Amino acid sequence: MVKIRLLNNIQFIFSVFWTFRYYAVAATVALVFWESPFIKPFRVFVVLVHEVNHALMALATGGEVLEIRTFWDESGHALTSGGIVPLICSAGYVGSAMWGALMIYSNLFIGLQRMVLMLVGITCTIMSLIYGSMGTLDFFFGAGIGILIAILALISAKCARICSIWIGTMLCLYSLHDFSTDLLYMPEQTDAGILAIHLGFSKDFAYLVAYPIASVWVLLSLSAMYRAMRVLVRHERTRGN
Repeated sequence: MVKIRLLNNIQFIFSVFWTFRYYAVAATVALVFWESPFIKPFRVFVVLVHEVNHALMALATGGEVLEIRTFWDESGHALTSGGIVPLICSAGYVGSAMWGALMIYSNLFIGLQRMVLMLVGITCTIMSLIYGSMGTLDFFFGAGIGILIAILALISAKCARICSIWIGTMLCLYSLHDFSTDLLYMPEQTDAGILAIHLGFSKDFAYLVAYPIASVWVLLSLSAMYRAMRVLVRHERTRGN
């Protein structure tokens, strides 16, 4: 009985690794070549998604979007007016992780996977065209890469799956990467620091408050990723039975 249980556990662990083999490969490639020119465009794209999330939340909470900019040094901003500021500030990091988690979850349903991918691409294109700075590099980058992603989702299920796995992995990795680097070097200028100032804290104390705010966002982000992965694991276990 013990041997059978041990074998079943080993088989299940192997099946879990097998389920996430493509994500593991994508994460390894991304981390190994993180500073390379190959990864750079994808990192800038994730910054664009981050800023688009801010803009979408502003619109969803009754505010307006003034401008969206992303730069090749991976900085960017979404200038907004009105809306619910705590939700707008939270939408950047948490929203990127949510999109990544959704792409992981949608691996179970190829139709949903292609729809999610198209939605991300089309949304980035529309938001870049409407709120981007006309004629700038990021204007053309945002519109162009969004169209490219939407086309890849349409071409075939295989293209959509490869693109979804890669972008989903990048969104999850970069959202966590941003937390660590931003809070380490300039916490008062991060979304968490901006929210702290909005809540009434002075700039001298905003950087201290930024850490617990960001910690909550990290937990929400990790929770979304974990839940998406748990669904795939449960599906694998059910199929194995």
